[in-house]
Amino acid sequence: MKSIIVYGSTTGNTEEVANYVANGLQNNFEVTIKNVTETTPEELQEYDLIVLGSSTWNEGQLQDDFTPFYEQMDNINLSGKKAAVFGCGESIYEHFCTAVDILEKKLKDVGATVEVESYKIDGDIGPHLQQVQEWASKIK
Repeated sequence: MKSIIVYGSTTGNTEEVANYVANGLQNNFEVTIKNVTETTPEELQEYDLIVLGSSTWNEGQLQDDFTPFYEQMDNINLSGKKAAVFGCGESIYEHFCTAVDILEKKLKDVGATVEVESYKIDGDIGPHLQQVQEWASKIK
């Protein structure tokens, strides 16, 4: 089965997390990783599993590069596709990891089935990398 991880990363943290997600998926899926600027929502239709990752910025917004991709997702149908979402944020802010919630809702709105509870990383990613890899390995 084929999976794609699409991430938006400003500081590099979400990109690093995406690589750990890929490691967790590799036993069950053929994995492709792409920066959100290097793909289109239409490409998601070619995969069995879609994993989206974005950090949360400002007042609970998607990472800047993710916004155009997100808006274009209204034009696709992901019925029959499995999905998962992860993201980075800091719980000291009022809108902790709301980008994750936004992406999860969009995936459901376009027909995907979210397979696992979304993974929200609070603060420094270092202590979470092994756990996020384990999270991804549970997606079947």
